[in-house]
Amino acid sequence: MTKNELTYIYVTWMDAHSGGETWTNIRDLDQDPVLVRTAGFLLPQSDGGKEGHITIFQSITPNDDVDHVLHIPTAMVKEFKCLQINLESKVVSIPLT
Repeated sequence: MTKNELTYIYVTWMDAHSGGETWTNIRDLDQDPVLVRTAGFLLPQSDGGKEGHITIFQSITPNDDVDHVLHIPTAMVKEFKCLQINLESKVVSIPLT
């Protein structure tokens, strides 16, 4: 993968979550869905992404080291948006001082 191939995505997905914090009567278990919104760079399966998942990472180095990797099972995905393709070629430098 090269920086010129980065694709920035936005995913809305249903999270697996705890139904209670302690011993809970079955009738009192949490029934509300947990909808999560995540944005980051797409890691295609051909570049190391996990099969059956949307793999997202936060940062990448010039040596292709990535961090904050998240594998979201595709069955849990409710919405997927490609926000920008080839992001690196469209980045604008902002002065820090």
